[in-house]
Amino acid sequence: MTEENKQFEVRDLRERNKFVVDDKFLNGYARFLGIYCVGVYNSFCRHANKEQKCWPSIKKVSQELNICRNKVIGSIKYLEFWQIIEKQRIGKMVTNRYFLLDKKQWKPLNEINLKEFSEVHHINFTGLRHKLQEFITSTSIVRKHNSKLTQKKGGLSFKELSDAYKKGERSYKPFFWGDEMRWSQNRWWVIKDGEWLKFDGNESEIEWE
Repeated sequence: MTEENKQFEVRDLRERNKFVVDDKFLNGYARFLGIYCVGVYNSFCRHANKEQKCWPSIKKVSQELNICRNKVIGSIKYLEFWQIIEKQRIGKMVTNRYFLLDKKQWKPLNEINLKEFSEVHHINFTGLRHKLQEFITSTSIVRKHNSKLTQKKGGLSFKELSDAYKKGERSYKPFFWGDEMRWSQNRWWVIKDGEWLKFDGNESEIEWE
C-alpha cells in the first residue's frame, strides 16, 4: 500500500476532551519562553475551567511533563511576567489558583519588555534580541503575503471591516499585537496602558476579533 492510499483516522474536533491554546502564544511567545514554559502553559490550558481558572499543584504539572519542580516554578514566573497568567496565592495548605488572561492583556513582544525580562530573570539579552529580529522579519513576510490575499472574517474582507468600523459599525474590534485600536481624527490609534499612540502601520496589519 502506497503512502497516498494509506488508511488512517484523524482526530475528531467535535469531541469535548480538547483544550484551547491561543495561536498568538505558539506563534510568538513560545520562542522566547522555551519548551518548559510551553509545556506548563499547555498544562494550565488543559486544566482550566470555563472561567479560565485552574489549580494544578506544582507536583502534578511536574509529573505530567516529566520535568523538575524548579522548571515548573520558573516557567510560572515567566508566564506571570508577560501577564499571560495571573497567580493567586491561597495559602500554604492549598494550591495556588492560576487565571489564564486574555491575550489583549499580554505584554507585547518588543525590545523594551525583552530587556526587562532578561534583567529580571537573568537571561542573556543578546540572544533574545536576535530572536526578536528574526521574529519581526518572519512576521513581516507573512503579513506582506497575507495583505495580497482576500482575507475574510464574518463574510467581510479586512478592508470592508475597516471601512465599516470607520462608519460606526462595530461588529468586530480592531487590535494590533493584542492592544485595542480606535479610529479618531481620521487616523488609527493603538491604546497602550490607557495611552493613545499613533498607528503608522498598514491596515493589513490590523487584527479583527
